[in-house]
Amino acid sequence: MTGAEAGALTALGALVFLDQWPAVQTMVSRPIVVGPIVGAILGAPADGVLWGAVLESISLAVQPVGAARYPDAALAGLLGTVAALTGAGEGGFPAAWAVSVAVAAGAVGDGVGRFQRRWNGRTAAVVRARVAEGSLAAPGRGIAIALSRGAALGALQTATGLGIIATGGALLAGSPWAGQLDARALQVAAAAMAAVAGVRVLGLGGRRTTAAVLGALAGFALVAWGGTP
Repeated sequence: MTGAEAGALTALGALVFLDQWPAVQTMVSRPIVVGPIVGAILGAPADGVLWGAVLESISLAVQPVGAARYPDAALAGLLGTVAALTGAGEGGFPAAWAVSVAVAAGAVGDGVGRFQRRWNGRTAAVVRARVAEGSLAAPGRGIAIALSRGAALGALQTATGLGIIATGGALLAGSPWAGQLDARALQVAAAAMAAVAGVRVLGLGGRRTTAAVLGALAGFALVAWGGTP
């Protein structure tokens, strides 16, 4: 990843944070949109479309309605796609790495988003006090401060994530966790997915947490058994 690409991705992180949380909410921050933009920046637009769709499917079940807690889908889509494309550019297919980065980024972004909303609440209280004192310019300054802060938080998270991806990718290079799975492992994975789909169709599925833990364990077993450096 070049410095220009990293700068463009950091600017994109600021933009999508503003779109998802405090600003216009045009839905451009959804992974299915962010993924192709990341792909265009990194010179792999088709792969960006693929990973944007994959990461969007992970986020579809969570709706930002009412008091619901939900992950930062924009940051997850951006950094997850970066992890996938940079890993693929080095000769691997780091699906597990990309999804792990996306999940972690979404969880961290949720916390940052809540922090930002609390901070905006304190800013709003200051603005109300200044308006009560007769300052007509206070609302405009408060909005500008809040938006600037949101952009800075988005850029900071993205830049930090890019550093982690670069470091993690270097550590994983040549290991089964960043490589491709052989045909045997892929066949077992396909059979496992078919079995899970059948259980869900028949209405026999259990708790989501249990299913997620079992799925993660199965994934680790498959990579450990069938991965090729």
